[in-house]
Amino acid sequence: MITGWLSKIVIGIALVGFLAVELISPVAVRAQLDGVAHDAADNAVLHLLDHPDEVEQARLIADDIAKEKDAALTFFDVGTNGVTVTVEREARSFLLKKVEQLESWYDVEVTASAARVRR
Repeated sequence: MITGWLSKIVIGIALVGFLAVELISPVAVRAQLDGVAHDAADNAVLHLLDHPDEVEQARLIADDIAKEKDAALTFFDVGTNGVTVTVEREARSFLLKKVEQLESWYDVEVTASAARVRR
């Protein structure tokens, strides 16, 4: 009797842990990428404030920051107001990413901008 009760608790805890990883992973990755995207945009715009003609170097700076944080820089644009970047990373999933309708939820992408403002 105790064995059956104990096994139900163990299975329940395992199921809750599995669902927690599956459902919280994309949210956690989105929060992490928000910081990465802002860091990349901020550092790129800071470089451009001192070296306005070095757009490619600013892009490399943003790309390096993304790579350091295990993300990919997928978009980089320098406009009249500043820099806009998009970074992405795949969220961890054991099962739900294989469901076609949910697949895009695990491919997390975040965009951030930084304005060219001298202080």
